Amino acid sequence: MDIRRLSLNWHNKLAWYGAIGVLVWALSGLTHPLMSWFGPKAKTFFPPQMQVNSQQLANLPQLLEQDKLPDGVKVAKLVPSEQGPLLQLTSGELNPRRYLNVNTGEEVKEQDLNQAIWLGQYYLGKSADEVSEVKFQRDYDAHYPWVNRLLPVYRIDYQDGTRAFFHTETMALASLTNDSKKVLHAIFVQLHTFKFLDNLEFGRVILVALFMLCLLAFSATGLALVMTIKNRKIKQKRRRYHRMMAYALWLPLLGWSVSGFYHLLQASNVEPVSGIRIGDDLRVPTALSRDFSWLNQLQNQSINQMALINSPQGLVYRLSIAEQAKNISREQKFKGQGVEKKAIYINANTGRLLKETDFNTDKNQAIWLAENYLKADDTVNVGEVTQAKLLTRYGPTYDFRNKRLPIWQVDIDNAEKSFLFIDPSTGQVVDQTRRIDRAERWSFSLLHKWNHLTPFIGRFNRDVFMVIFIVLLSFTSVLGIAMIKRKKRKARQVEPTPAVDVGSAN
Repeated sequence: MDIRRLSLNWHNKLAWYGAIGVLVWALSGLTHPLMSWFGPKAKTFFPPQMQVNSQQLANLPQLLEQDKLPDGVKVAKLVPSEQGPLLQLTSGELNPRRYLNVNTGEEVKEQDLNQAIWLGQYYLGKSADEVSEVKFQRDYDAHYPWVNRLLPVYRIDYQDGTRAFFHTETMALASLTNDSKKVLHAIFVQLHTFKFLDNLEFGRVILVALFMLCLLAFSATGLALVMTIKNRKIKQKRRRYHRMMAYALWLPLLGWSVSGFYHLLQASNVEPVSGIRIGDDLRVPTALSRDFSWLNQLQNQSINQMALINSPQGLVYRLSIAEQAKNISREQKFKGQGVEKKAIYINANTGRLLKETDFNTDKNQAIWLAENYLKADDTVNVGEVTQAKLLTRYGPTYDFRNKRLPIWQVDIDNAEKSFLFIDPSTGQVVDQTRRIDRAERWSFSLLHKWNHLTPFIGRFNRDVFMVIFIVLLSFTSVLGIAMIKRKKRKARQVEPTPAVDVGSAN
């Protein structure tokens, strides 16, 4: 079998389909770094902080007594606001948060909406007068797609075309866009994922799969040609440039094709695991201590939040001591920036500051929460906790879309080899992955997004590097098509003219 001739034959047959696939996916893929480079930017990346003293918390225990709390409260925590510290109450995964004035105990009406508008002032520097529309959103849509992890959010449209999404429970800027970024995103989802065929999911998967298989065969036959054709001086510039770029581009094209195909198959055939899970209703069986003298030991340190949570030793306050706010680059933002210096636990019934020997550390809290979650959720195979580790940076298994750091990863020895990602400050399971999910995420991270380059050259330079390869790949495809068209045109020119039978003509 002549491998060179066979490869050349199939490479030429697949040329038009391969070129279409390359141009559609490569050029739509360019929109992704463009959105990152030219989209709107926040003015600050650290969440708001507060300072509290014992006088401010004098009435807090009374507000947290069981008969004073509204029904179904799952998370109760002190958070910063424009008016100062407020008690934030979460009663469900998709409900607006409620707020109580710490001094008077009265509910602050419409505060969740006002909290979102204030977060817009904090993160973006935009005043309430610049707001044109506000919408409370429980579902994903074209403006706030499913790749985001936080719901519910407030969508705030500003007069200058900026659109921001705020998650008030975590005080996070969940997403930021504008009209130009919206157009780029629409191009990306329509041409890169064929979203216009969402109503025909089976047909979409078949079409995308066929294009992916075509690219796999296209890159494989191209590689075979590179390896089998003898190295010689090529006079024609188009052919020379096409071969030179083929040496550099076959591997990226193969990686993008394989990882994209894998991503498509898993997304279409493997049921995803659920994301955020809020714990049980908060129970306050006994009166809470009114002794907050331990606050004097904090020497006016800034606090992210102060939550009342269940623990192995009963009810405790968990204080998140804030890192010093500072200006960070977008590069650092995508890597992940720890906003917590340390956590302090206080026995809510006695007012005693707890030490690590009292069991109340974040690690032990995360393990305890994971064990309780496994027992309560029958959709997860129960298994033994093997280890728990603190995550202060984003990575392939827990990425930037989650918008929460620090977090604890708890590894479970069950059939799926599950990882649970737990926020000990509120007792929430904020994400989970299985072995099958992590395999696909690693493939997509390394082969499709080239995240393995980021630690060495940075996120921006990685994007530049990918853009260069995308442009070269598109140029190479155009060259290949031009060569085939030229070859066919020459073949038609040298075809012999059929002889004319003069006798019959007469």
